[in-house]
Amino acid sequence: MTNLGAMLETCQRLTAWTILVAFLVFCQPVLGQENPARLDSTLRLLDPSAQDTNQLDLLIIVAESWSTSNKAFPYLERLDTLSTALLQSPHAAVRKRARHARGAFNFFTGYHAKFSRNIPLALTSFQRALEDFSVNNERHALGECYDALGILLRVAGDRDKAEKAFREELRIAREIDHAKLRIQALTHLAALSGDRGEHTTALAYLDSCGEGASEDSSAVLNERARILQMSGRTEESIRLLHTSLEMAGRSTNPWDQLPVLAPLARTLYATGRFEEGLANARACVRIAAAVGDETARCGCLVLAGIGERNTGDPRSAENSFLQGLRIAEENGEVGVAREMGDEGSMLRATAELKELYRAQGRTADALAMTERWSALKDSVQRMDGRVELAMLAYHEGTVLDSIARAEAAHVAAVRHEQELSTERDRRNLLLVIVTASAIIVLLIWGRLRHVRRTRDAIVKAQDELVASEKQREAELVRTRIARDVHDQLGSDLTKLILLSEEARSAADRESMNARLKDVGRVADEANRSLGDIVWAVDPHHDSVQELTDRIRAHCVRMLHHHPGTCLIDCHHIGPDRPLDPASKRDIHLMVREALNNTLKHARAEHITVHFHSDPTTLLFELTDDGQGLPNTAGKGHGMQNLQTRATRLGGQLTIRSAPSGGTTIRFELLWADAAA
Repeated sequence: MTNLGAMLETCQRLTAWTILVAFLVFCQPVLGQENPARLDSTLRLLDPSAQDTNQLDLLIIVAESWSTSNKAFPYLERLDTLSTALLQSPHAAVRKRARHARGAFNFFTGYHAKFSRNIPLALTSFQRALEDFSVNNERHALGECYDALGILLRVAGDRDKAEKAFREELRIAREIDHAKLRIQALTHLAALSGDRGEHTTALAYLDSCGEGASEDSSAVLNERARILQMSGRTEESIRLLHTSLEMAGRSTNPWDQLPVLAPLARTLYATGRFEEGLANARACVRIAAAVGDETARCGCLVLAGIGERNTGDPRSAENSFLQGLRIAEENGEVGVAREMGDEGSMLRATAELKELYRAQGRTADALAMTERWSALKDSVQRMDGRVELAMLAYHEGTVLDSIARAEAAHVAAVRHEQELSTERDRRNLLLVIVTASAIIVLLIWGRLRHVRRTRDAIVKAQDELVASEKQREAELVRTRIARDVHDQLGSDLTKLILLSEEARSAADRESMNARLKDVGRVADEANRSLGDIVWAVDPHHDSVQELTDRIRAHCVRMLHHHPGTCLIDCHHIGPDRPLDPASKRDIHLMVREALNNTLKHARAEHITVHFHSDPTTLLFELTDDGQGLPNTAGKGHGMQNLQTRATRLGGQLTIRSAPSGGTTIRFELLWADAAA
């Protein structure tokens, strides 16, 4: 019986593999979002111990299924490791499939980087994907890469480069006679023309798309509706979007309706038809939840909240905005989440909430949300600055490459001319050489001047941007330090004055000694506060090693008189690295606030502090076995301050607590330059 069971299990596995391979070979779908049933069956077939090409195919399916979700990252890491290993296989067929998998890994890595606004990583990943797919001349995959690269360049504002990528996609589509790829390229070219205000050209591109699948036709109608709305023909645009929604509904993939429902809801809101727009926004929420696209669900929830607010249902609107904010936080989408719209971002959700609270007269909630929105806006501005620097560097490389190609072409032309001149007339050889040499010298001299001016302009722009950012950051630090001096030292000095008055008016010596003891204690606190402020502004301490040493000393001082057992593990590994004053201050205050909360409220017998840093990462973890956080702890200023500072730093804060199981506060930060 045991052997029979094993044979049945083996047959079932072989049948599953056969169905999967047949699906991969014959169906080859290109989906915007995977259906859950197929994804579940794929995940069950994954085997981390297997080292074969079937695992590569399964991992690619999972990466495509979660192309808009952070759930894909563990599987992308596995795809990276396995494809790299299989590239060393002695079998050509295995190496070919591994090279395809490398291209898929780089493609999906760039896809995720684009959503997180990491422009340098996205550009690099898409370029590597193009190189991988070029090895085996995978034309369809190359076309999809050029499509993704063009979308990225359009979002980054480089329309000329985006148009070049889309035209390369169109060329490939015509060569392999691929209707979907051709319609995709023409639709993007129409969008670029619309962005430039060339509406007639845009409509001509769309007219040339021809017939395609329902999802392709829907995309064409979506872009046509956008062009009409930009031209002021809103009602025609709404009619086209309704037609597009009907076509998308015929697709086998429900996700195809999402790119229609979101713009339809926005357009209806713009015309004051909030009830109808709200119905479309809610349909968008349902479909996004069904297909597992959390980013789209977040954006549709915010759209639904806008409709609910304008139809007189502020309670439902608040609930929708808060749900959208929670999903955006889980996905880490601070600013613009997708090309589909900016509603699926923390910045937009907090903006809508602060306006809702303000309209309801909830002043405290409105002020709290305004502070959060302001912090998110600063974070987005810093991200935009990094994007601009990345694009400047990208343009500089492009200019230098074009100059090098032009010089190479010119040298080749001169050599050809010299050969022809030698054949025609040897007697004029010397004159031709002298003339050609003079031309070359003049051209190279002109090119060098052009390169120098271009490089100087780029460097100047970069310096101005960096100087502006440093000045703004310095102003923020000065403002915070002034506030600290006012709040901390001002409060302590006031206490000293009051205690001195009480000591002077004490009735007996015992009361006077008690007041003088309080004076000494408050003076000691003021001295420590002043030391912290001086340390924060001293540029000699602006490094990770200095921060680690300071935090170790603070923890030793705070836990010295704790009656329980304390473990302090603070150290820095590797070479030191500079640290800007604002980040240094925020990290230091996070550790202080977390430790103060533990000592005041935890009643713990054992406290453990870990603070580890190196040139790329920083990890802080505070663990106690105390009474845990109450249910209302998350609403206090202490936890909110920790979250605000973690968000401003761009790190990940996790707080785990059980009423009887102690509390763990963990903060992890990857330095920005190390992530790039």
